[in-house]
Amino acid sequence: MSFKRFAWISLILLVTASLVLTGCRAATETPTEPAVAPTEKPAATEAPPPTEVPAEPKSITITFFEEPDNLNQYYSSMWFSSLAQSFLNVGFWVFDDKQELVPEMAAEIPTVANGGISADGTVLTIKMREDALWSDGTPVTAHDYVFTYDMIMNEGNAVQTRFPWDTYVESITALDDHTVQIVMTEPYAAWAPSFRWHFLPKHILESVFEAEGTLDNADWNRNPTVVNGPFLLKEWQAASHLIFEANDNYWRGRPTLDEIYIRIVPDDEAQMAALQAGDTDLGVYMTAANQPDIDAIPDVELVTAPVGWVESWFFNLVSEELAAETGIEPGHPALQDKMVRRAIVMGVDRQQIIDELFYGQYRIPAVFWWDSPFEDTSIQPWPYDPAQAEALLDEAGWVDSNEDGTRDKDGVELVIRYSTTAGNEYREATQVVVQQMLSEIGVGIEILNYSYDVIWNGFGDDGPIATGKYDIAEWSTYSWDYPDPNTGDWLCDEIPSIDNPAGGNWQGVCIEELDALFAQQAVTVDMTARIELFKQIEAIMHDEMFWMGVRTDPDFWAVNTRVKNLVFGGVDSFWNAYEWDVSD
Repeated sequence: MSFKRFAWISLILLVTASLVLTGCRAATETPTEPAVAPTEKPAATEAPPPTEVPAEPKSITITFFEEPDNLNQYYSSMWFSSLAQSFLNVGFWVFDDKQELVPEMAAEIPTVANGGISADGTVLTIKMREDALWSDGTPVTAHDYVFTYDMIMNEGNAVQTRFPWDTYVESITALDDHTVQIVMTEPYAAWAPSFRWHFLPKHILESVFEAEGTLDNADWNRNPTVVNGPFLLKEWQAASHLIFEANDNYWRGRPTLDEIYIRIVPDDEAQMAALQAGDTDLGVYMTAANQPDIDAIPDVELVTAPVGWVESWFFNLVSEELAAETGIEPGHPALQDKMVRRAIVMGVDRQQIIDELFYGQYRIPAVFWWDSPFEDTSIQPWPYDPAQAEALLDEAGWVDSNEDGTRDKDGVELVIRYSTTAGNEYREATQVVVQQMLSEIGVGIEILNYSYDVIWNGFGDDGPIATGKYDIAEWSTYSWDYPDPNTGDWLCDEIPSIDNPAGGNWQGVCIEELDALFAQQAVTVDMTARIELFKQIEAIMHDEMFWMGVRTDPDFWAVNTRVKNLVFGGVDSFWNAYEWDVSD
């Protein structure tokens, strides 16, 4: 379970001075004989060619409100670090803006058809580019990747994670200088995002590891002098800035930009001031709430990029019987009926919420994996239809028998506990609007919020959501290995209990057909076949309505229009930095 941080940044653009070269005519040799008066007019002397003024270096400036902690991907889980790292190093492939794979060190994306994936899905054979070089001119080879794997798995290195290598990988070997073979213990459908991480230069770091028994303290982690990405680290001044310069040895050729500046700044006010002054080109971690301010700045636009996040409703489906088995509090009995859940969804005008609270910047997602290759675009969100919602509630037996304005059944009032993160003004504003909307169809809402330091606690720590102290919970979540879909939160054996306190299925969802499909997709490495399985999964989820998409939750960036060819990716934000450009 995750949530987004919102913070703000600013930066000051450095202006590089151009050097104007001037030329001089050569001196005339001294004559050895007296000069003779000319008898005819001498030919006109040609003017020297105009001196060329070298072009000013092309550069852009980006603001960070947190300084990277490391530039070695295996030692940091920090978002700002991952952005900076992406200028320096690349792996086999990256994901583009459509979440499709683009080869980097790989010559081609492995498939069953090209022999890159074995028929049983347990062996990946990756053919590498033969023209890829490290920035010092050394070839990038399969031996670098094997070394990288060895460093990940070596207990002497305190890397941020060993997953999935420690779980799914049996061996990684170099079949030759430019062919890597990954043998897995079982078919692993999420191989593409998991094995895209960058290479470590064996010829630089092997001696460091042999001398120290670890890479934890290697200078290369903060000062990677040899890289295989489009840019080199030119300078890092702590708490101030990082400067990257074009890598002439990048396999695609020298990037269009000469330099990229990252400025470390304190807050959103400073960032907004820099945007207004034209002193920064790219502002990060913006939100829809910044739209009015950005609209007032000439030549700056608010740009979105889907990143796998979705603002969601999660219904508590724990029944009295399941509560007795697990120790989780049951949800409202009305929520056991999917038609009641559907009625509640149809009683909420999500588009109005998006338009009035978020400047129309979001859309209503019909499926959980709305911005990935697994989205079934034929499925449409349940519409806002209060009349149909009332009809569904009537049919389910929830009527206002005592005429107090709230529906009831068998003496139980239809009052739903609606929980989210306390102090989040936009979620709390959403709650107030929803409360009013649902009151119009006879559904009561009790707002019951929890602080950030409490709401995410697990079952063993008496977390309010994990232990069922809610009926509808709202937060923004995502697939942790995006764009690969996360399904673990709805598996039957992930329902938490005294015997399984780490279980992540806090909703108590257990649908046998869904469980079987989740298990099948996890071992289906053929993308086309896997997408078809997700169409079945999404159809069931849409019908059962134990999850509702409140709104999409993309990243927002402020971009000066002088920056050209910048296409944000959802997984790899700066995937095409090599072709970024600026206009005059």
